[in-house]
Amino acid sequence: MFSMFNVINNLIKLKGNLYVTDLFDIVIIALLIYSLFLFLRNTRTLMVFLGLAIAAALYIFAKSFNLYVTLLALRYFVGVSVLIFVIIFQNEIRKYFEFLGLIGSRQLKVLPLTSRSPVTSEIIQACVRMAQLKIGVLIVIQGKDSLDQHIDGGVALDGVISEELLSSIFEPRSYGHDGAVIINNNRVSKFATHLPLSTNFKEIGKHGTRHSAAVGITEITDAFCIVVSEETGKISVAKDGKMKTLQEFTDLEKEFEKYIKAKFPKNTKENKLSRIIKQDFLLRLGSMVAAGVIWFFAAYQAGIVEKTYNVPLDTLKIPKNMVIQEYSPKDVKIRVSTRGEDSFKDVSSKDFKINLDFSGLQSGVNKLQITKNLITGPSNFSITSFEPTTILLTAQKYYLTEVPISVKTAGTLKNKLVLKSAEAEPKSIKVWIPENATAPVEIATEPLSLADKSESTVLPVTLQLPEGLRLEDETISISVALTIETNK
Repeated sequence: MFSMFNVINNLIKLKGNLYVTDLFDIVIIALLIYSLFLFLRNTRTLMVFLGLAIAAALYIFAKSFNLYVTLLALRYFVGVSVLIFVIIFQNEIRKYFEFLGLIGSRQLKVLPLTSRSPVTSEIIQACVRMAQLKIGVLIVIQGKDSLDQHIDGGVALDGVISEELLSSIFEPRSYGHDGAVIINNNRVSKFATHLPLSTNFKEIGKHGTRHSAAVGITEITDAFCIVVSEETGKISVAKDGKMKTLQEFTDLEKEFEKYIKAKFPKNTKENKLSRIIKQDFLLRLGSMVAAGVIWFFAAYQAGIVEKTYNVPLDTLKIPKNMVIQEYSPKDVKIRVSTRGEDSFKDVSSKDFKINLDFSGLQSGVNKLQITKNLITGPSNFSITSFEPTTILLTAQKYYLTEVPISVKTAGTLKNKLVLKSAEAEPKSIKVWIPENATAPVEIATEPLSLADKSESTVLPVTLQLPEGLRLEDETISISVALTIETNK
């Protein structure tokens, strides 16, 4: 049975077994939780979700501490509740994934609205005038979220914002009076567009389609909507999925300014850092804490697993002027630990390297020390132990020099033929010579038989390389050009 002491003890153990991947785990889960709360806090599913989350948390807690009665009561409830949640709120789930897609579609360049500017004044005056005449209005002020994937139809305009233009669009007999006007980058970008309707009837109340559309678009974007009811002449505003009916026309300017200051602050560069820190700080902190708790209990169940690998020494980094004659042992036994047995599925000894430093090798016997920082492997693995810690290595140091090639022949030519010349190509070759040895005057080719030669020819040959020497380029080809003439 688990106890609080076991949990604390496990926390202490995990402190020494944290990996970079654990931080990624926590951050990604925190981002998902944060985005989920951002979406749900403006919808009617928030309380249902919180209820399910509490039940799931109680289930995990009861399972971890073996609370028999609580576990028995919650065992089937959580699974059934999640299934019911998916069936009932499938539309909300679809909208959530649309909301996730919006995270990467923030507009980088949006011309900001400013409070008390001619543009905002034209919008306010037009709305107040049409409210007095009880003309239906639906204006969407685009924030930093793109609206393109959420609106249907409409006529592209790119017109200068004016009271006359807005009034003409919403005039009852005009083409676009039943649709929405989209304002973006201080221009009327579209009119007669259709917006997604909200199903949050608690927020919409007894209002009509225009109000439902205003709430719907602000549930999934950061837009600001102005709605005028053609029945009552009342002006309402919507943002963050919330609808507010204004009591006075003058309240429209206040709400507009509040939105503009929040979305388009004047000192953007100065306020950016503080705005990032302050915005939804408690929600972000709570998401991080929740992700940490989820990660801890998941890691607690997975446990720390260890495994041993025999890793061969990597001798590819040996300098060209050195030759390893013998070394022992041939591999190092490394014991590693990670979280969960599944982490070992695609890992082999080839994924670990022992990066010994061979730059200081000398001729003779060398003793190389292995330390933990010389062993590399996957980032989510920790080296717990390794053996041996010392490698004995016998090496021979060489120096490079260029030696002429001498062509050797055997036998004699027939029928009064004369060998005028025998030249090697190349005429010399670079050779590695042992540190304490003297370079030869020349290197001879294998003897070429002249007995069967009757004309000039070019032949490939091999070199008679003295013992202990090695070529700088093992792949080089040596040929000999024989010039044969008739002796008159």
